[in-house]
Amino acid sequence: MYNKLMNNISRPAMAVLLAAVLCTGCEPDSSDIDDPKNPEKAGNFIPARNKKFIYKVESDGGTTGTVTQNISGSKDSSGIAVYNLHAVVQFKDSSLTMDNKIFTLNGKTYTEIKVPDAWYKYVELFGKMPNIKVTKAAVSGYPAYLIMQNALKEGSVITVDGPLAQEQLIEYTNNGKFGSSRQEIGQAPGSGTVETIKVPAGSFVCNKFSYEVITKITSKVESKEETANGSEKITVWMAHGVGMVKQESAATLVSMIPLPTGEIKKIVTNTASTTTLQKIE
Repeated sequence: MYNKLMNNISRPAMAVLLAAVLCTGCEPDSSDIDDPKNPEKAGNFIPARNKKFIYKVESDGGTTGTVTQNISGSKDSSGIAVYNLHAVVQFKDSSLTMDNKIFTLNGKTYTEIKVPDAWYKYVELFGKMPNIKVTKAAVSGYPAYLIMQNALKEGSVITVDGPLAQEQLIEYTNNGKFGSSRQEIGQAPGSGTVETIKVPAGSFVCNKFSYEVITKITSKVESKEETANGSEKITVWMAHGVGMVKQESAATLVSMIPLPTGEIKKIVTNTASTTTLQKIE
């Protein structure tokens, strides 16, 4: 059900933001300046402050939308500048606002993996369905950190630090029958290559990262249980001084829908989306 909601609200853009939140919001410091003599010492993927980065999202179903990002604030945490990347995802019939904490350390960009705002929206909407009463909504495995190596070089890596998986659990009654839905989300490490890419906003030298996000959904109604697996393959181009330039995503989404009869309906959908930087204001 959560995947279904994500698909209806802004699923293509959620993949966008999974990578987009890797962009940091601070000015380069002395430890992050490009050094041609030392490729290990590199600038990070920083969207310029006081600017907005506007992206176009296109999905294979004909859906189009925009994502607008900017740095909306910062604070000091144990001597590390932590920034907030603010993003507004806008589609024809819906919009979603996201905020993520971002910082850089030792030549890497760290982004906190937080509970998606859409999760809370889903819990609210799910509880309003006929004959449904939500009895528990809980998450675990947070926080974790998505880590991107900053150096523009062959073999740069993107990894996750923290719990191996993030989990989202809902327990409910449907016409008095107990049910639950648990979604586990994990990311496989990925590697990068260096590539120059041209988009409407200009031409950029990028690290091209490829990685995969894997989901497992377990849905129960009384003694019946269904399990389904989904995945999302993501390729993202990141440039110093800009952050995300382009992203391509191909996903297999799984929805588990509890029916009034007590049965569980499984729906599998294959989707693809492309997000491209259009302009910088």
